[in-house]
Amino acid sequence: MSVAGDLADEALRGYLTDPVAAKSAAERGLVLAQTQCDWAVASVCERVLGLVAGHMADSDSAARHLRHAVRHGARSGAEGVTARARCQLAYVHARCGRRQAAVQELNRVPVLSPGDPNVGPVLRERAMVLETLGQWSDALEAYDQALPLVRHDGDLRSLAMLVGNRGVVHLLLGRAREAERDFIEADRLLGSSASDMHRAITAHNLGYVAALRGQVPLALTRYDEAEAGYVRHREVPGELWRDRCELLLAAGLTAEARRAAQRAVDAATARREPAELAEARLRLAQAALADGDPATAQTLADQAARALTRQRRTGWAALAHWTVVLACAAQDPDSVTEAGYRRAADRLERAGWPEAALQARLRAGQRATTRARAQQHLEPVSRARRSGTVWHRQLGWHAEALLRRGRGDRAGALRAVARGLDLADDHRATLGATDLRAAASAHVAELASTGLRLALDGGRPELVWRWAERTRAAALLHPPVHPPDDEDTEQALAELRTVVRERQDTATEGRAAPELARRQARLEERIRQAVRHTSGDGRGVRPDLDAGRLHTALDDRALVEFAECDGRLVAVVAVGGRFRLHRLGETAAVTRELHHLFHALRRMAAPGVDPAPGLRRRLEAAAARLDAQLLAPLSAELGDRDLVVVPTEQLHALPWGVLPTCAGRAFSVSPSATLWQRARSVPAGNGAVVLAAGPGLAHAEPEVKALADLRPGARVLAGDDARVADVLTAASGARLVHLAAHGRFRGDNPQFSAVDLADGPLTGYDLERLQHPPEVAVLSACETGAAAVLAGGELLGLAATLLSMGVRSVVAPVLQVPDAETAPLMLDLHRELLAGASVPAALAAAVARARAGSDADAATGAAFLCVGA
Repeated sequence: MSVAGDLADEALRGYLTDPVAAKSAAERGLVLAQTQCDWAVASVCERVLGLVAGHMADSDSAARHLRHAVRHGARSGAEGVTARARCQLAYVHARCGRRQAAVQELNRVPVLSPGDPNVGPVLRERAMVLETLGQWSDALEAYDQALPLVRHDGDLRSLAMLVGNRGVVHLLLGRAREAERDFIEADRLLGSSASDMHRAITAHNLGYVAALRGQVPLALTRYDEAEAGYVRHREVPGELWRDRCELLLAAGLTAEARRAAQRAVDAATARREPAELAEARLRLAQAALADGDPATAQTLADQAARALTRQRRTGWAALAHWTVVLACAAQDPDSVTEAGYRRAADRLERAGWPEAALQARLRAGQRATTRARAQQHLEPVSRARRSGTVWHRQLGWHAEALLRRGRGDRAGALRAVARGLDLADDHRATLGATDLRAAASAHVAELASTGLRLALDGGRPELVWRWAERTRAAALLHPPVHPPDDEDTEQALAELRTVVRERQDTATEGRAAPELARRQARLEERIRQAVRHTSGDGRGVRPDLDAGRLHTALDDRALVEFAECDGRLVAVVAVGGRFRLHRLGETAAVTRELHHLFHALRRMAAPGVDPAPGLRRRLEAAAARLDAQLLAPLSAELGDRDLVVVPTEQLHALPWGVLPTCAGRAFSVSPSATLWQRARSVPAGNGAVVLAAGPGLAHAEPEVKALADLRPGARVLAGDDARVADVLTAASGARLVHLAAHGRFRGDNPQFSAVDLADGPLTGYDLERLQHPPEVAVLSACETGAAAVLAGGELLGLAATLLSMGVRSVVAPVLQVPDAETAPLMLDLHRELLAGASVPAALAAAVARARAGSDADAATGAAFLCVGA
């Protein structure tokens, strides 16, 4: 072979692993080949330059080089060389959304004689074009035809690429087992010669296999490995961001899915590839819809649908049109008819989107006006309950429940709903990360509502309680899976504390610190990834629906469990061994009063601000109106008993102590009756009392010193001694831990809500590393009782984390509270505890004294809740 030929061969072998070196070799080989009029070699060199340009996000340059490759190949008379150049040019056209040009180029590929060594590679490259055009079955046939030819040639690298590409088509067709088999074979064929780039591609593909199977931690791990591998060699391809978006949507992490989809859109825009852009825009539309932004979703999906239709990619266009339908329905449920859903289902089925088709048929069945038509739509969906992914089967059980309800079989319908919810419980058990477990409930929120609606139709109070409780805060029933105590995670948490402290220092000095903000975001992502890679133990946890055990645990207390159905609130009261059902008012009316109440409380508690005249009167009026809607209708059953309140979604942030019915009464708030019972059974701590003061609060150390005077023998951590590791070590197994510090609630990522200590924030991730939680935790820090409420009634926040870990009682504020007024309240709380009062009773007495004080005292007392038992 000539020197030019050697350079061309070297470039062809290395364009994936080292594109810069490959480009250099191809450019030198091209000059030599042109000088020697070796047009076949010149064609190969131009083809490599086109491949490198494509991988470096320059589609225009790729097309230009490949057109030169076609001309040089034709000039040489080497049909195999020309055929490969034309296939690669068709592939670039396809990626750029130029469907007609891609098809025309494929039609110009010369027919090669059977003995030509390029037959197999040409068939493989033709399959890649068909795959990009969305002709997946045709692509699979072409790969299968190429396979024996490439295998016969003995080029293991080419064979591995073919098998890997065929695996991608299997993925697109939903065949996870066949795809995994191909990817593993491709990896085996490459063996030790596999480059870092090939390993990144393999990790990416195997991540998609795991995603198809619902193995979220494994899929996230493989996607992270792929991203790290890509970054070492090239820009991360938009396909990875798009696939990550799809996985995050399935996991219920809508905000993160939206960010991943936006990165896919940005990558496709930079590469100037309309086909990729249309798919990425569709994923962004799906993410926006799931994130509660249907108007944006409709605009993006409509843009994607028009582009995909122009590109004649009917399969993807069907999915885009379906997203438009969903966005319209989210804005106006009556805007989509039964016939509209049926047409969408038919189109999705023909296009090869079976799960979306099931969703459309389920909706058609729900919109049907006659039982016969509903049955026609729902029966095909019901059959899906026996196989497929967990969410596929959950849709099937939902349809089965609706079919049974239509036949008048309410008990059978409820059993079907329970089977669907059991699937979610079992899936949740495979997840180690708290936020993943909580987000999983979004998938079954509608199914759970169906169960509650069926129970309400029956009117039996105990049955309504069971279904209100069935999915309440289900993720918190799983004790946290302790993150891996590996050096990297520990280091990332330590670095995060340092960075946050540095940011606070620069903010105090009035300086901007954008690099510190970026470092904090990177560290938080690193910690999140490490925790999310952890799998659960696989043991599904069900709520305790034993009414007898609940009544025994309540003793003389009253439990009030709220629920919301079709825009109205209901409450089930459990007292004296009986349940009673109360149908309350509209949820919207409660939401309006909450707004007035919070406005007054925040102004009363604002430090250094004189409250407006009559502000307390307005607060009391709003509280009285809320009380009349929520608790006053239950007064005959409640009497003067201690209360256990299980709120519904919008009531979790309510400072219940401000309501007249709760004034002076011992009460606790729990995410579920099951969690309250579990908290009641928490064993006593080791007797240790830990008092810690964080930096930056004038009254924190005096508060802790005063508490230490009340509690001789308590371990006091203040100043530089109040470091995260030392506080956690002291708190392990303690009877009571009291933290007086700055607190912050992070709505964007509640697991990073924190209490500031000497060396930085103590976050939810730090708390989850605690092997033996304390019995009682008092958080004298702003917003530490606040929680993010996810779809399905799941909670995330510091208090929720502590409760799920096995803490019996958490005392914390749901709002920002003034430092000066908090200390006296905490002293009163501890005096009551030392006198033998339970935590709820001690807090009630302390709050009653605060109400007799200033507006700021009263607002501070109202902000604190006892969460747990």
